[in-house]
Amino acid sequence: MKILITGNLGYVGPGLVKELRKHHPNAHIIGYDIGYFSKYITSTSITPEAYLDQQYFGDVRTFPSELLEGVDTIVSLAAISNDPIGNKFEQVTLDINYNANIEIAKKAKEKGVRRFVFASSCSVYGSAEEAPRKEASSLNPLTAYAKSKVYSEDSLQELADDSFMITCLRFATACGMSERLRLDLVLNDFVAGAITSG
Repeated sequence: MKILITGNLGYVGPGLVKELRKHHPNAHIIGYDIGYFSKYITSTSITPEAYLDQQYFGDVRTFPSELLEGVDTIVSLAAISNDPIGNKFEQVTLDINYNANIEIAKKAKEKGVRRFVFASSCSVYGSAEEAPRKEASSLNPLTAYAKSKVYSEDSLQELADDSFMITCLRFATACGMSERLRLDLVLNDFVAGAITSG
């Protein structure tokens, strides 16, 4: 089995890579990331990339299709995920989070990749009002990031067929420890503020 993860050097990627290696010890796991956060490691032991077979650096907007040779599954984590940045640079956010993602999926389908797992977000629902949201609840994306996730889900659904399985996972806000910790996430920011200010 050959697995390619885009955006593996972010907050979620290190944990995913470890879990994949643990559950699929013989898999060939490849990472592809621009590397903006590659030097921000919170672990004093082994770097997360040690669990990979290969690490490539590059921008998903210029993704080299030759990396898809023999790949069975793609996990798409690559995204601009900070709302202030996304709102200030909305077109770049859409280019990375949506356009590049769909282009990679199209290339993957052409190359015979069988599965595409997309990291979406619960932010597609917007304000939850008073009732908890469910998968079939109406969508109300409020930010460029959330809109990019809705557009991606819709376009990926159009690509899905019996030979190209699409899975979109609407994750809640990430929080907790990571080997590439981010403190700008809501819960982590609250905890950091509580610890530093008492």
